Amino acid sequence: MRIRVLVGILLVVIAGAALWWFAGRGEEATADRRATAAAVPPIPADAFEMTVESVHDGDTLRARVATPNPIVGDRGSTRIRLLGIDTPEVSPEVDCWGAEATAVLTSLVPAGSTIWAAADVESHDRYGRTLLYVWTPDGRFVNGELVAQGAARVEVYAPNRRHEALLRSLQDAAMSEPAGRWRACGG
Repeated sequence: MRIRVLVGILLVVIAGAALWWFAGRGEEATADRRATAAAVPPIPADAFEMTVESVHDGDTLRARVATPNPIVGDRGSTRIRLLGIDTPEVSPEVDCWGAEATAVLTSLVPAGSTIWAAADVESHDRYGRTLLYVWTPDGRFVNGELVAQGAARVEVYAPNRRHEALLRSLQDAAMSEPAGRWRACGG
């Protein structure tokens, strides 16, 4: 009889400890998500308005500037490469999650939509693309959204590091879920 009572007490203690452990972990994860959401950068004061013409793949699009500025000048159509991220390729062959990453970017910034764009330290790459961070008019940070949904991985090249810490934290969360490419394609 004593052994049954001791086993019963032991089981209650183990169940209580497990409940405490998992309840605490859930609160920490929720707090981490709130902290990350709070860190999403607002549209910066130096951002400029553009109209999306087309999406090439998950990290490249074409847009037309509303008002000429020092970053894009008065060029009509501008090829934009999203800063701080890399998505799977769609050509010459479609990589795992390439089509899905393209679909995510297209859903965030469809042709004809308005975006707000801002450069970092270097605004152009050796391929002639304009390197930009992009926001939707309602303040969604597109580069970060792609990482958070598992459509992109972080790829930062100095000196363009302004949002690196945020992007890495979003990637860590997407990998731990796992979300998007991390679930479908692995690492």
